[in-house]
Amino acid sequence: MKLTRLLACCLLPAAAFVGCGKNSPPAANRLFILVPCGMEVPFNKLAEHFRERNPGLDVRVELEVAHAMSKRVAEGTLPDLIVSPGGVEIEPLVAQGLVDGDGLVHFGIFDLMLFVPRANEAKVTDLESLLQDSVKVLAVADPATTSIGRFTQEALMKKGLWDRLQSKIVITGSASDTYVHVARAKADASFAYRSCPLKTAPDKIQYSRVRVLEEVPKDLYGPAYATAAVLTNSPNAAKAKEFIELLLSEEGRAILAEYDLPPPPAD
Repeated sequence: MKLTRLLACCLLPAAAFVGCGKNSPPAANRLFILVPCGMEVPFNKLAEHFRERNPGLDVRVELEVAHAMSKRVAEGTLPDLIVSPGGVEIEPLVAQGLVDGDGLVHFGIFDLMLFVPRANEAKVTDLESLLQDSVKVLAVADPATTSIGRFTQEALMKKGLWDRLQSKIVITGSASDTYVHVARAKADASFAYRSCPLKTAPDKIQYSRVRVLEEVPKDLYGPAYATAAVLTNSPNAAKAKEFIELLLSEEGRAILAEYDLPPPPAD
């Protein structure tokens, strides 16, 4: 598996994504999408395709740490469309009535992966091996605020490991934080999605520092759906819904599949 490198969202070129400033065009001529940092590449490509379909439309993709998106919206940032890597990050917006819970759209499905520092000095081999004395620290994204953390907890609980690993678990703020812990060998293992951020954030991941060991069995968690939602007070709900149609189209799914984000199984 060829995976790319990781650093931080703030290091990305400003031209890659733009916020909504005072000089923004009228709402009818603008589509503002708030996207998790780890999904940078596919959404920039999707935005390019949408611009081609809508000449003159200012399509703005702004990146944000996934669990911070709902806070930004609650504090006044007004995107037309918001994207979550698993759905958990949208829950506060649903609770506040800023997103219609019946309007959530699942456009992809994530695979949860166990990964370790490249040297793997703790000799982790699988989930059960996390119980070894050689494993001192297991970094886990916050289950209360992040989808990856929620599904990590769920998988470990179903395996009967969560309680037994409590003395080793360090809760971090985000999936990117867990990656940094492992890349710097401050943690012996952690969990991330195969595609987010492990494959779709090219300027962020230093893949040479980590090793992906195995895919967590899908019957232990989730499903972890990539989820999109139009804000109830979206300035351009019509175009936001058109963008979702692109996500669900053969063209959109082909772009997402390039980054190991397949469509969810048919109902």
